[in-house]
Amino acid sequence: MTDRREEFLRVLLGHLGAVQDTSQIAPTANLRGLGLNSMRAVDLVMDLEDAFEFVFPDSAFTDEVFATADSIWAVVSEHASGRAEP
Repeated sequence: MTDRREEFLRVLLGHLGAVQDTSQIAPTANLRGLGLNSMRAVDLVMDLEDAFEFVFPDSAFTDEVFATADSIWAVVSEHASGRAEP
């Protein structure tokens, strides 16, 4: 796992109520089931924007994007400065 992906998981972890460690975040696990709700998602976006120095695109504010860690990571890796690694 790359350092950027690990950083992403650490940021995500702070917004999941049912998870205590990044190793518990399966790439395709349903994030809603792990405690991500709409209020936490808004805070997550702000933290991701700060951590990766990019603006989360309006077009990415969909249920599909916020469904799994992999789907959010796809947006971050596409838009983050310096391009995050896959």
